[in-house]
Amino acid sequence: MTLTEPAIADSEAPPSDDGAAAPESSDGSVAAPSILAQPFVTSDAATVGRLFVVVSLLLALGTSVIGVLLSLGRTEAVAPADIFAGLNAYFRMWTLYRVSFMLLVVLPLLLGVAMAVVPSQVGAGNLAFPRAALASFWSWLIGALIIVVSVFAGGGWGAIDGVTGNENDAMALTLLGTGMVIVALLLGAVSVATTVISLRQTGMSLLDVPPFSWSMLVAAAVWLFTLPVAIANIVVIYADLRGRPAIAFGRAESPDIWLQLDWLVEQPAVYIMAVPVLGIAVEAVGAAVGARSSRPEAITVIVGLFGLLAVGGWSQDYFTAPQDLRDGLVYVAFGLAAVLPLVALAGGAAELVLRGSKTPDRLLDTRMLGAGAALKLLGAAALVGALRVIEPLDLLETTATWAVFHGVVVAGLIAGVVALRNWSHELLICPLSQVVGRAAVALLLGGGGLLVLSDFISGFLVDDPDLMALALDGSAALNVVAFAGSALVVAGAAAAVVGTVSALRPPLVAEGDPA
Repeated sequence: MTLTEPAIADSEAPPSDDGAAAPESSDGSVAAPSILAQPFVTSDAATVGRLFVVVSLLLALGTSVIGVLLSLGRTEAVAPADIFAGLNAYFRMWTLYRVSFMLLVVLPLLLGVAMAVVPSQVGAGNLAFPRAALASFWSWLIGALIIVVSVFAGGGWGAIDGVTGNENDAMALTLLGTGMVIVALLLGAVSVATTVISLRQTGMSLLDVPPFSWSMLVAAAVWLFTLPVAIANIVVIYADLRGRPAIAFGRAESPDIWLQLDWLVEQPAVYIMAVPVLGIAVEAVGAAVGARSSRPEAITVIVGLFGLLAVGGWSQDYFTAPQDLRDGLVYVAFGLAAVLPLVALAGGAAELVLRGSKTPDRLLDTRMLGAGAALKLLGAAALVGALRVIEPLDLLETTATWAVFHGVVVAGLIAGVVALRNWSHELLICPLSQVVGRAAVALLLGGGGLLVLSDFISGFLVDDPDLMALALDGSAALNVVAFAGSALVVAGAAAAVVGTVSALRPPLVAEGDPA
């Protein structure tokens, strides 16, 4: 110790490896937090990110199972009321499926990846506000549990067949959980964005930031512009739910509560899940073939433009005439323009492949296959979204709405698998298995493709997705296709969970080998 170094008092315990103050044992030595205590006290970015990733993947598996049951209810094999014991229960699961995939699966999955990866990419030792990042995880998890429990207790976001007093209270809990989840995600996003802006290493400008970190900065800004609008909706809904029954848009016995929030899972707001996918795809392709983009500034502009086109909130139509909004120039322009950044980014990815190594093992790498699959599904979703806003096709109030949703959601899941393979060192203990990664990507691509295709074609046959399109004339075969797609998504999510859990187990040390 030099004279300029302050001495550590006997009563002060040095921090543990995870950033938390380590407690002292009875003999005066410093003891590290136990394995059970670490998730509650850690300030390590990788640990918090890993918590987000693991829990969101588990929720992805559960949500995709709900999707299978919903798809089964759309076929002629069984009535929806027989699966969920009534239309209200079916409606609750129908809305939970959509809210869960956005707020409980894709957004936290990508946020968790960012928490673990962004600090190392920008040269920061840790996240900005690491305690806030940990608080965001636990707040998000508690909110998610409130949502799930309250929905299964008869809550949800409205009803279509009357409610009881207990169900009314459960709906209030659902709104509380939804608000908690959104606030928690915004808190985590602020931590990531601040890291990119303020903790970059000396000499690194924003134009020098790696594509994924830049995409998360853009995504955080988009989330901050979009998600607070949903919180405002929730406040209005809650006040009306607890106020006079005569207030129409607060009645629990009607689907009006959901109709005030459905804009969040429709275009353009649905694309807020896709912004980080672009950064993951570019970096994964470059890492797989061992090449760097010759025009990184172009990637920066493309991601920023797509983020601009994903800003939502303004597109909700419950309090205005829907036709006036959706026939407007802005809505149509946003829908058509969303295709352009994806086409440009696909061109940038192709340039990386041309400049890099094209050996079979690199081209068949999980990162390459997954990036291509995610961009294909995003492109298909954006193309359907562009067709939706073309008035003569009359696709706005049809199941084509959910073709866009499914394309974006499954692309986000695939991007999560790609990130686990590309940044295994930050996110896992062992590298994600190539076999498991390829299987997960293939299953998710197949399932997402079938869902997008069936929902898009059904859009020409079935009206009003907000009233849960069932097995109507001309769409029965397509509903079977959707059921098959949902089953493949379950299998893909299961493969991702198995691969992640396996990669989180420390490798076994052979007997006789040095520890």
